[in-house]
Amino acid sequence: MTRQMIYFSDHVKKAPLEFGTLRETSGKNVEVTPTKITGEVFYSATETGKSGDRVNYALIVHEMAAFKNPTTPGTKPKYLEDPLTQHADEYKRMIADAIRKGLT
Repeated sequence: MTRQMIYFSDHVKKAPLEFGTLRETSGKNVEVTPTKITGEVFYSATETGKSGDRVNYALIVHEMAAFKNPTTPGTKPKYLEDPLTQHADEYKRMIADAIRKGLT
């Protein structure tokens, strides 16, 4: 497993796991064009709310202040943001290494 995949899986391990729907909807997209590389990591867990509207509860859970009773130990809000912040220096290094490699 590559370093990038290990870091990618960090957020999945921190995402709440009551029924597994949230973790099952995680994904990533990378788009490469001649002038840029764009990447995204996402969750798209939706349910129908009491109003009948579709609600992306992945966003709601991510932004909660805290879990009172997490269903799985080690899970928490900010499951996507915290690993990004934690590995930010490594991501910057990987990007700089790729740029240097591309210039040689």
